[in-house]
Parts: sequence; structure tokens; C-alpha cells
Amino acid sequence: MNKKTIITTLLALVAMTGWAKNNFKMTGKIDGAGNDTLCVEYVILQPKKQVITHKVSVKNGAFSFSMKLREAYYGSMFLKSNPTETINTYFIPHEEAVFSGRLNEEEEHWSGTAFYQQYGRIIDIRRPFNIEFAAARTDNDSIRKLKNRDINSRKEPTYMKYIEEHPDEDATATLVVYVGYDNVLTAISKLTPEVRNGRMKTELDRTENTFTQVMKGVAARKAVKNDTITIGGQVPEPGLKDLNGNVMELKSLRGKYVVLDFWGSWCTWCIKGFPKLKEYYKKYKDRLEIVGIDCNDTAEKWAAAVKKHNVPWLHVRSEDGIAEQKFRVQGYPYKVLISPEGTVLNAYLGETEEFYQYLDSTLEQ
Repeated sequence: MNKKTIITTLLALVAMTGWAKNNFKMTGKIDGAGNDTLCVEYVILQPKKQVITHKVSVKNGAFSFSMKLREAYYGSMFLKSNPTETINTYFIPHEEAVFSGRLNEEEEHWSGTAFYQQYGRIIDIRRPFNIEFAAARTDNDSIRKLKNRDINSRKEPTYMKYIEEHPDEDATATLVVYVGYDNVLTAISKLTPEVRNGRMKTELDRTENTFTQVMKGVAARKAVKNDTITIGGQVPEPGLKDLNGNVMELKSLRGKYVVLDFWGSWCTWCIKGFPKLKEYYKKYKDRLEIVGIDCNDTAEKWAAAVKKHNVPWLHVRSEDGIAEQKFRVQGYPYKVLISPEGTVLNAYLGETEEFYQYLDSTLEQ
């Protein structure tokens, strides 16, 4: 191979590498903007959570940038000089987006390659409703709520109809979160398998998981109604199964103080709290029992987390969310302390020193 051929080959490889590094491009013109900086942000969740920010030069309102995307991301764009005016959008690999208008839902316009042509049509359908919502913000609370209810009654069936008529377009996946929380899972089910399991899969998985939990919570609240704990009241039986599939009864632990630790394998702070909870379990083991109640998890992830972190106390799992409603769980981790007689003594949200101080003052008596 002669020198000229080698140089030509190297240049070709450089060009290919450059393309590989930047598989997404966006150009645009922001109305009313002069020279500024456009901030483009999205979040990467794997292998660890990162907020990715690109700062793009804007000259007389015009901008252009490219970047490498591993998958489709939901993100935002705003001008450095005016961060309160923001639009949320999607960044899709192997596509080119063209933006025009202003950075708000009432005045944004999209075109470009296939995805952004589809997305532009969806934004056009959403725009009239967004304009109505914006106008209603100036009304007092009662009037605004009435107007918003009316807008939603017209908006949600319009969006569902579009999803039913365009289930094979990737951009249709961006519309499923706007059909009303109780219809999101139905909307996702209407997408074709190619769209559901294609390049929008990660975003759709996240949406489906979120709204599955939302609907589980709705069902649990209806099931529980007013049957929830009160400080000083008797603890209810959660009726949950342990790792062996047996129903655990709290009454079998009478005579000891009991901590109910609501957690999940997905909860970073829950896992970080295990070492100190283990210390206290060992310190007061003759008078204290701990019951880990796993929430919003699969059985497989639950069992794997218990084994991985070598958690020595009793474990059960909440499958339907009813236990969380009964015990008024406000977040995770959430700990409820029960007396040897079965009385609810106190409850604590988060990994807090106050809980351990209370445990010491109670058990050292």
C-alpha cells in the first residue's frame, strides 16, 4: 500500500469516526433571540445517572449542533439568558431535527427527517390545547380548574384517537403520557410491537413502570379507604408473604419491638442505610425484630438484593401497594416502630438520625 493510499484510508476512517461520534444533528432559529447560549440537557440513567449538558452558541437566533446518542433521550432546551422559558423534547439517534419558533409549548415548530416530521405533526395537534392552558393560567384557581377540566375532556380523546390512527410511528410514543393517567397503559398497548420495542423502548419502559405504580396506588387507596395506621393505634396485619411464600403475621412477634422497614432494591438510600440498621439489629437483637417490606419491585430483584446485601432480618414483599397505603408510606426508606404490645409508636421518612435516637431512647429504658 503506497503512502497516498494510506493517507486516503486514514482520512476515510477519521470521517467515519466523526460520523460515529455524532449520530444526531439539530439546526434551528429561535424567534426573538440574538446572540446567546442554548443549553441542551438530557439524563443518562445507565450505567450511572448523569445529567448531560451541551452548550450551543446562538448567533442572531440561529444555532446548529450535533452529538452522539446511545439511545433516544427525553430532555430540554433553554437559553442561558432566559432559563424559565424551556421546552421538553426528544433527541433521537440517526435523525436530524429542525427547530423554529420560540422555546415554549405554544410557539415551537419541528421538522427534519422522518421522526421529526411525525413529531412536528404531534406538536401541531397539541398546540391549540397548550395555548388554551396558557391562557387559563391568568384566571383565579376555581375558574382555572374548570377550564383545565374542560380542556382535558377534549384533549385526551383527541390524543388517543391519534395514537390509534398512527400506532406504527415512533413519534406517536411521545403522546402516550398526555392521554390522562388512567389511560396511559392502554395507550402504550395500542402501539405496534415495532414501535413499543424499538428505539423508544427505554422511554416507554420507564413510562409504563411509572404508571403501573400509579395505577397500583390508585387501586390500593380504594381498597384501604380509611383503614390506615395512627400513632398510638394498633398495628394492622399487612398480610404479606416472605421469601418462602408464607404469610408473615406481626402478632407472632409480640413481646419484641418491631421496625417495619419499607424499602426497594431500586432505592439507593435504602441500601445505604443497611449497615447502620444492621448495627442496631445486632445491638438490640434480644428485644428488637426488623421486618423488611419490599415495595415496587419484582420478586427476582427483591430476592437478589436481600442475598447481595446479606440482610439478616425477616423479609416480606408488597405486591399490590396496599401495605404502603395502610402504613401511610410517604417515600423510601420509611420506618415504622411498633411496641411489644402491637402499638404504633412512631414513623420516620428517610435515613435519619432522629429514628436511631428514638430507637435508643425507647429500647434502653
